[in-house]
Amino acid sequence: MNKKEIIINQSKTKRITYAVVFAIVTLIYGIMYRSNLLSRELGLVLVAFCAGLTLYFIYSVYFPKASIVINKDGIKQKAMRGKGPIKWEKISEIYICVIPKKKYDTYFLGIKYRKDENDTRKVKFKGKVDQKIGDAVLVIDELEMQPYDIYNNIQKYYSKFIRK
Repeated sequence: MNKKEIIINQSKTKRITYAVVFAIVTLIYGIMYRSNLLSRELGLVLVAFCAGLTLYFIYSVYFPKASIVINKDGIKQKAMRGKGPIKWEKISEIYICVIPKKKYDTYFLGIKYRKDENDTRKVKFKGKVDQKIGDAVLVIDELEMQPYDIYNNIQKYYSKFIRK
């Protein structure tokens, strides 16, 4: 592998879509506010909130934050603040779990830890599924890279750094 680190961002299409949607909602609330269909306080709050979200998503298009970082240390997800990466030596199994829904499927990356009495990290999936997907669960369906490409890249790192 030539790259020392793989950085996967949230889908640019999703971020642009969110920016456009919130811009339209801001415009609608602005028109409702100017037409006195909303009270002064509520109108200002709604317009300011939606305009702020629009600016945030426009900013995130030009300055994206990494959703998942795969490197020699392990796997780090943006949502797992302060916990640091999941170290390669702690991982015993990595797999993709697909949960079918009515309109689309949701892809999760399940990670099982090696059995270690000193490791107290246990994260249970808190969805509508009765089963436990893994010790750590990363949502990978709204990223720039396809779920199985992410899985293949993780497997390359996993085999390179674990099986020494």
